[in-house]
This record gives sequence, C-alpha cells and structure tokens, in this order.
Amino acid sequence: GYALIAMFVALPFIRIGGRPALLLDLVSRELSVFGLVFKPSDGFVLMLLGLTVVLTVFLVTAMFGRVWCGWGCPQTVYLEHVFRPIERWLEGSPAQQKKLDATPGLKPRRVLKWAIYLVIAFLLSNVFLAYFVGTDRLATWVLPSPADHIGGFSLVVGVAALMMFDFAYFREQT
Repeated sequence: GYALIAMFVALPFIRIGGRPALLLDLVSRELSVFGLVFKPSDGFVLMLLGLTVVLTVFLVTAMFGRVWCGWGCPQTVYLEHVFRPIERWLEGSPAQQKKLDATPGLKPRRVLKWAIYLVIAFLLSNVFLAYFVGTDRLATWVLPSPADHIGGFSLVVGVAALMMFDFAYFREQT
C-alpha cells in the first residue's frame, strides 16, 4: 500500500522526455504516458489504450477477485494506509470511538484528527490535480497569493473539500 501511495504521488512529478510521466492535460487536450504524447487525433490508439485498461481490470478481477478495489484503488489505499491509522492512533478502536462519541463536550483528539485530515486532503488534492493540469500550472495556482489565481485556487480548495468529505465521512460508500 505504501509503495502504491509513493507511486500515486510521484507520477505527476517524474519527468520523462521533459514531460510528466502521466498527465491528462485537459487544457492542451493531450495525454502524456511515460514520454509518449497522444492528441485527440490519436483517437484509435487512445481507444485501444482505454479498452486494454478496462479489459485488464476485468480479467484480473475475474481471475483474482476484487484485487483492484481491495488492494490497488487509491480510495482504498489512502483510506486504509493513511486516514484509518490516524483515526486509530488518535481515537482508538471502534469501541473506544463509541465511548468518545458518548462523552459530552469538546473532543481535542477529534479536532486534531480533522485538522490532520484537512492538511492531507489539501496535499492530496494538489497531487490529484497535477495529473490533469501539470505540476507547473498547479504551482502557479498554489504558491502565489490565492487572489492571483482565484479560479485555480478555488479548484484546489473544492477538490480538497471533496476529498475531506470522502475520506472523513463517505468512506466505503464510494
């Protein structure tokens, strides 16, 4: 799981031939995959690539069960290797969490958990968006003042909010 997290985080930052290892550039309408650049005019090749991915997931699932959903999906990997360990570290087992829920008043450990979740969701939203806009464009959205790029910064905040909702509340329902 931790190797997958490292791969998910590193892919948009690794450069091959001067381009990110994996980039679905929506603005330029290009797909960069390990140094190869595909444009919309390469529709047949892109269709074959997409079909290969779908059939591979289907075949692996048919042969080995829910390998993707159980072990490879970023949703599961981040939930089980990042968010749940933080929750267990701060709030304990599910039984201890129920006791914590039953106690009245402010719960500092829960506030700390939510703060850590928020920081992680913000960082993950930046990595996720780097797959679609590239690290260079993303840096111009995040590093200067938010007022300089209100649209881009709003997108980062919106994706972070969705990730926060997903990992803090929605979880397995995805």
